[in-house]
Formats: sequence, structure tokens, C-alpha cells
Amino acid sequence: MKELVACWSHTRMIVLISMCAALYTAALIPFKVFVVIPGIFEIRPAAALPVLLSVFFGPAAAWGAAFGNTIGDFFGSISPGTFWGFLGNFVYAFVPYRVLRIYENSMPRWIALLFGSILASALCATVIALGVDYVQMAPFPVLFGLIFINNTLLSVVLVPLLVPILEKRIQRLKLHYTQVMDPAEISGSMLRKVGPPILLVLVVLIYVVMITPSLTESLPIKSIELALSLLLPMIALLIL
Repeated sequence: MKELVACWSHTRMIVLISMCAALYTAALIPFKVFVVIPGIFEIRPAAALPVLLSVFFGPAAAWGAAFGNTIGDFFGSISPGTFWGFLGNFVYAFVPYRVLRIYENSMPRWIALLFGSILASALCATVIALGVDYVQMAPFPVLFGLIFINNTLLSVVLVPLLVPILEKRIQRLKLHYTQVMDPAEISGSMLRKVGPPILLVLVVLIYVVMITPSLTESLPIKSIELALSLLLPMIALLIL
């Protein structure tokens, strides 16, 4: 997690944060007309970008995706849900590169990338859907499904195709986050290889609770939603 702070001490990383934000915003705006839930969700072909940028730029992609999504919301979809959009897109671009680092020596890279993309999509969908349901703008199951399917399909299909094409070019320009930051500035995983599976199990448990009527009726669900929407990103940062 310390690289999320350390990256701001490198001029090139700040430039990369700005670049990631600009790319994401530019890719989001043209599709603002394809609205599914007004002020909340539109069809997003740009959803593959945070995962792709995460592979190359690490912490810069996380900040860039969060800022880029927020700026994009000012073009027709600003709402109370924008706050959770910031958190959700932050972890969406944070998770893939952390998963790749954790499993880089223990499994084929494409499998780690696939797992990271699915976990990132599920986490992003959970955080945003919890927050938006809390402010009663859209029901959790509907929004979770829309975000998860949109993000997963695009990232799983496009990112494995684009990474081999772009990676050598990025490295030749010395813009890969490992070429910009000192290794000591990049944190290790607190729970090592079990961190991502634990996070996935947690997301699945939250989903099960939120779609089970008997549980949502018997629990103080609004307080739980608010707490989880704020705590889940921090848990991801701590254990990955």
C-alpha cells in the first residue's frame, strides 16, 4: 500500500497519474449517452482501461482511474454515487497489478491476469453497488450485476490481447512502474498468496447476504452497507 503514497514523490509517476486520468476520462465521455441507470451507470467500453493501465503503471493507474471516473461524472452523471465511483474505480485499477505481483512466480501470467481482472471487477461492483444502494439510487443486485458483467467481459477479452502489444513499448520508454519507483517503495503482500482468495471469498459473502431477503430484512442493512462500502477498499489495500 505504501507505493500509493510514494508514487507522488516521482515526477514521472505524477505525469502517469495525469495521463491515466485523461485517457480514462476521454474514453468514458463519448459513451455517456448509452445510459442504463441515469446518473449511475452507462455502457462502458472503456472499462478495460483501468485493468490494462494497472499492469503497466501500478499505483498511478489506481489514482488515475479514480480521478478519471470522477471527472467523467461531471459530463452528465454527477451524483451522490460519484463518491463510491471514486473508491470502486480506485480498487478496480489497484487489484490487477497487485495480483500479478503476488503470483508472478507461481502461476502463468495470463491466469494471474484473468484472476486479477475478475477479482477487480467483483470488488469494484461490490463497493459501488453497496454505496449506491445505501443512498437508495439503485438496488444492489441490479447494479452489481451490470458493473460486474460490463467490467469482466471487457477486461477479460481485451486486456490479454493488448498487454503483449504494448508492454515492450512501455518498457522501452522506461514508464513501467517498476522502472520509475524504487523496489523498496513497493509493498509486499501482507497475507502473501492467500490474500486475493480471502478477498474474493469476502466479496462473495457480501453478495450472498445482499441478495438474501431474509438477511436484508433481519439485519441493520443500511448501516452495514455504509460500513462495508468504506471498509472494503481499505481491506483490499491492506491484504493485497
